[in-house]
Amino acid sequence: MSRQPGIPGFQAGEDADEVVQGLAEARALLDVKRYDEAASVLARAVAADPDNSQAWCLLAAAHLGAGRHAETVTAAGRASALAPADDWPHRLASIAQRHQGKTGVAIGSANEACRLTPGEWRAYICLAQAQLAEGVDLVAAQRSAAFALRLAPDEPDAHFTVGQVCYAQERWDTARAHQERALALDPTHSGALNELGRISLRLGGDPQAAEHFIQAARSAPGVNTFGRNVEVPVQYVMSRMIGAIYLATFALVYMTLVYTRIPRVVVTIAYGLTIALIAADGAARFRRMPAEMRLLTRNRRVGTVMGAIFGAAVVELATSAAAPEHSLVIAVVAASAFLMAASFFASVVLRR
Repeated sequence: MSRQPGIPGFQAGEDADEVVQGLAEARALLDVKRYDEAASVLARAVAADPDNSQAWCLLAAAHLGAGRHAETVTAAGRASALAPADDWPHRLASIAQRHQGKTGVAIGSANEACRLTPGEWRAYICLAQAQLAEGVDLVAAQRSAAFALRLAPDEPDAHFTVGQVCYAQERWDTARAHQERALALDPTHSGALNELGRISLRLGGDPQAAEHFIQAARSAPGVNTFGRNVEVPVQYVMSRMIGAIYLATFALVYMTLVYTRIPRVVVTIAYGLTIALIAADGAARFRRMPAEMRLLTRNRRVGTVMGAIFGAAVVELATSAAAPEHSLVIAVVAASAFLMAASFFASVVLRR
């Protein structure tokens, strides 16, 4: 076999021991998540020994860790062709296909992995994750995840996946219990930390959600989703404030246009107090968040949102209090339209 030009390090015909040494080096790099370096080592390994299915699997794993999903599928396909009885290439392909949005194909790959090794819990985790991503049959996802848990009751990933399925089924307490069990088995499990944040946020526990999201981002700084989730509790509190101000303004308009028995001064004072209570509640929620999270409330985007919505609320309050009686209805409607526009603007800014 001739030397492969342009590929440093390994060459065709080298001792198998050197290829094995290269694979060991790649595994060590994968363990510390240095995926690009591992891929470089493995590219040389497969050039030197293109029939080595383990090298192709490791290369697929390196591409997967780096987020190169198309390359993952290609490398996994080469590994599968070389070792058709091995389930690992199919598991790697399933994960990559799921990230590509090809959930049907991912389910097929995971099913093949389960067929090849029916006692491998990781294969059923892949199947449950693909079924969960498709979102069509949560019962099937629950069944796959439960089977993985029966095969590996002390594996944190098994509890993590069961918890994800329970979250999708809105079984909050069960979902929390499984994620807490995953953390008990692996205190650095970033996925479980992130899921606990999602559960806390869904149940209204903004400070707890913030703490979990920050811990998840610290455990896996390279995962963009966890980093983005750090901002979610702040956005959630602001969204609640916007919605509350929106409802208070609707009540003000109703009292002004329809139910006019209550004196204007009482309606105006009640609206002003409601706005003040909404602001106080939001401030209290922010104060209960971790210090790192509170720093996010000082950026320009949050300032823009708060300025827009509370500025419009002050305009609404001043209009209700000072507009002449003969033009009160028109003034309040105009101020309310301005507040609705400010609410829409604030919502758009929050989603960026």
